[in-house]
Amino acid sequence: MREIKTVVSRHRGGIKGESSRAEAYGVLPGEDRFVREIMTREVVSLPSFMSLEAVHELYRGQKKTILVVNEAEEPAYALPELDLALANPAGVDLTRPQTLHDLLKDRVAVRCREDAILADAIHEMVAYHISHVPVLNLQGGLIGALSLLDVIGALSPPAAARWLSKIRGWLAISL
Repeated sequence: MREIKTVVSRHRGGIKGESSRAEAYGVLPGEDRFVREIMTREVVSLPSFMSLEAVHELYRGQKKTILVVNEAEEPAYALPELDLALANPAGVDLTRPQTLHDLLKDRVAVRCREDAILADAIHEMVAYHISHVPVLNLQGGLIGALSLLDVIGALSPPAAARWLSKIRGWLAISL
């Protein structure tokens, strides 16, 4: 199994009581919020060896839109419904089984702990060009996922509503 990068909590600097939490972390206001405060808690967790065809069947009728993929029984990747829709465009030959592992083999596995701050999670998501990460509790168990849309909503709810509308439009076109 490849290495999985995990974003963890950071030490708070500054003078306690004399600086805001954002100042103590050296980030902008709002970026000091903990991942657990804004993450999506309802996710579907599946093993990486599952076929894309089976995943599409499972997703039909689900209200949960984030899939967490496990590598060697550890949460490693988080995928939005859009990634799955784009992974199997019309006209693709489904006689050759393709798995979640095949879809993700070239991606970097990044996840974060619930006590990480948004600034650190955003930094890793942007650095590795990913829109979703699994979120783990302090014991390493899966408790949800963080999306860039969650982050935008935490920093600017009107912006999140606008982006969610656009994403739903993309989904309607691709499905």
